Amino acid sequence: MYRFCQVVVGPWLYFLYHFHPKRCKVKAKTFLAVANHTQNLDPALMVMGLNRHFRFVANSTLGKGFFGGIFKNLFGLILREKGAKGDTVIKQIEENLKAGVSVGLFPEGNRSWDGVSEFISRRTARMAKESGAALVTYRFTGGYLLKPRWAATKRKGPMRGELMHEFSPAQLAAMTEEEVYKAMCDDLYVDAYEEQARTGDRYTGERLAEGMQYAAYLCPCCHRFGTIVTSGDEISCSCGLKATYNEFGRIVGEKLPFDTLRDWNRFQKKWLADNAASLREKTAEPIFSDSHFSVTRKADGVSSIISEDATLAMFGDRLEISFPDGSQEKLVYQLSEITGVGNFLAKSVYFNCGSSLRYQMVAQHAVSVLKYYALWRVLTGREYL
Repeated sequence: MYRFCQVVVGPWLYFLYHFHPKRCKVKAKTFLAVANHTQNLDPALMVMGLNRHFRFVANSTLGKGFFGGIFKNLFGLILREKGAKGDTVIKQIEENLKAGVSVGLFPEGNRSWDGVSEFISRRTARMAKESGAALVTYRFTGGYLLKPRWAATKRKGPMRGELMHEFSPAQLAAMTEEEVYKAMCDDLYVDAYEEQARTGDRYTGERLAEGMQYAAYLCPCCHRFGTIVTSGDEISCSCGLKATYNEFGRIVGEKLPFDTLRDWNRFQKKWLADNAASLREKTAEPIFSDSHFSVTRKADGVSSIISEDATLAMFGDRLEISFPDGSQEKLVYQLSEITGVGNFLAKSVYFNCGSSLRYQMVAQHAVSVLKYYALWRVLTGREYL
């Protein structure tokens, strides 16, 4: 199946992503391949770049339903529920490697919102060291600016792939876990803006700024949440902020103290950290609120849609899900009861309440759900750099 897709679908993917992998050859028979994550089809591009067959760790949504079951079986996916503990997945990875089946995964777990590589768990390094298989590190560059996670449109510009290192089982055995972790982080780290400045690549297209409000949830001028609006290449706020997003991935505006979304996101994170104490005190009125969400509840492994039009509100001490149609009572959870928050694609956010209850919410219009994740981390004292 992989070979068929490589021959038939591969040329189309090369064209679609302007993909230019550097020729390479993996020596090991069985290996764990890790890569940074920039595009939804990175698994296919990674197979094309390494020119080897391996199973992939993928989001569990890809295996749901009739067609999901077919997809899972055809490509041998190892499915993981976002936000859930990874013990079962790690066991499956180790079983495959011991059976001589190579495995690929993206240890960041998410595509970057701002063009800079995300956090990698040290557990991945431990698994690589203890697996008995080789470790292959593969790095994508250009993928973020080609179509940022938040973007409404794809651009025209190059995306590259390169085998960074292949560590044999003997080499891994001689390295400490910290050395394996550092090597992995170093090989997979990419700053999209530094890379663009180095290569001079252009990423041309239409409506370049549209969707940025998913990632830019806090105005740097008036410090209000959810006021950023995008249209075409333009970015604005009702406070008077006006800026333009260009083909180099830069934001140009007189009132902005920075010119990249990387630095905009750093400003947001710092502002939240600096104002965490005062934000915790806002319990009478929501810090921010958004309407028109569809809500799916998953309890004890069973999923059900409970609303197509819910309102989500974040307070300094709690999260509330209300239903304007009066179909059911308001759901209220203290932030201390919420054990996990995360995002899937641009408009979806999930909340885990313990080990067996999850709410998946999808916005029906352009609102930032990233701000719920960011504020939850800050208000609950979790690291968010």
